[in-house]
Amino acid sequence: MRTALVYMNTDYNVGRGAGYIAGAVLRAGHELDFFDTVYTPPDKIAATVVAGRYDVLMISAMTQLFPQALSLISAVKQRRDIVVLAGGIHPTIMGADLLQQYPQIDYLCIGEGESMVVDFLNHLGTEALYTVPNLVFRRQGEVCANQVRPPEDLSSGPPFPWHLFPPSSVIQKSPPFLYVTVTRGCPYNCSYRCNGIYLKQYGKGYIRYRPTDQVLAELTDLKKRYNPQLFYFGDEMILADPNYARELFHRIESELAVPYGCMLRVEHVTPEITGLLKKTGCRYVGMGIECGDEVFRRKQLLRFMSNAELETGFGLLQAAGIFTTSFNMIGFPFEDDERLTEATVRLNQKIKPDFAQVTIFYPFPGTKLYDHCVHHDLIDPEKMAAQARYHNESVLRGASLNARRDQVASLLNPHGFQFRFKAARPKSPGGLRMKLV
Repeated sequence: MRTALVYMNTDYNVGRGAGYIAGAVLRAGHELDFFDTVYTPPDKIAATVVAGRYDVLMISAMTQLFPQALSLISAVKQRRDIVVLAGGIHPTIMGADLLQQYPQIDYLCIGEGESMVVDFLNHLGTEALYTVPNLVFRRQGEVCANQVRPPEDLSSGPPFPWHLFPPSSVIQKSPPFLYVTVTRGCPYNCSYRCNGIYLKQYGKGYIRYRPTDQVLAELTDLKKRYNPQLFYFGDEMILADPNYARELFHRIESELAVPYGCMLRVEHVTPEITGLLKKTGCRYVGMGIECGDEVFRRKQLLRFMSNAELETGFGLLQAAGIFTTSFNMIGFPFEDDERLTEATVRLNQKIKPDFAQVTIFYPFPGTKLYDHCVHHDLIDPEKMAAQARYHNESVLRGASLNARRDQVASLLNPHGFQFRFKAARPKSPGGLRMKLV
């Protein structure tokens, strides 16, 4: 089978989900052309697919980019009869309703897709297709959804096809760093994130770790090819298994000698873990605060860390000379959002992270806060349909928050994000300090 796989994208980044799907298709021996909408506009992709000899068009799309994906699919279908398989978080959330609403989509992949797409391509055109797990399809006028297979085994998955992504997406700037992941899944069910849908599908087996031999082999290859100054682990659960983290970080120190950064949950930050991070070359940590009001954070966001835990966790990392970033949101769908924003500002001013990232709340379908917004008719459908980047502006009715977001970010970051790791933050006055320029 010859497949066109489209990664719906708005930023210079590496699409993990689409990339692993592409890797699975290639390893199975099928032909594949990979398209990233940052580099190739959707109209040109549609024209290429119409003119090409493709058997299948696969689309990977998040919620905010689904309208663009639908337009691309429609442009192709108007000129050529081709099988269309849609996957990604939005089809996973919406499920069978998506096929009932959009006849131009033939099939959906629900949940993780590496094994599913291989079975799909191998069985397309046969009766066996209708037994493929994770598949949603139409048959005799009805929309049917097959059961979801167990979560993917990361130890036997396809290698990630880094060659499909241009260097401008692989290597980020200031300083040159490379974003990698070593885990998949999360056991938490925050009310504003889509993780809950996967927890319902996969349960406790959802969180998995790639073998450290596999990770080190990949990082070694990436070091040779791209020479990053920093590896950045963008998965929050890297410390959920401390033994795994110890082995991985010690091996990075001894075998690669490249500094690294990571995202963490504050619940995982202890004096022992902080010592491990410092010793093995961690230079950057990002952790979520989201809202400075502890009661609201616990009750509405379902994040159960206390303000005292946040202060302690950030303090431990800062004392170890590790650059810290806090993740924060404004624009929650409640009348007292301005008070919540003020509480977030106060907590950040008390914690003093090296940088405070401020984003605007976006109601993702499949989340508890999305249901709250729908119940109270808070979403402006025109704003939501038009917004390709979820963090650009509020999609709530009557809300305009990009200026407020910039105001809060400027207040908390008078010098912007200026990260260099030539020296360490002092444990006591008078020592060397990480240089902010």
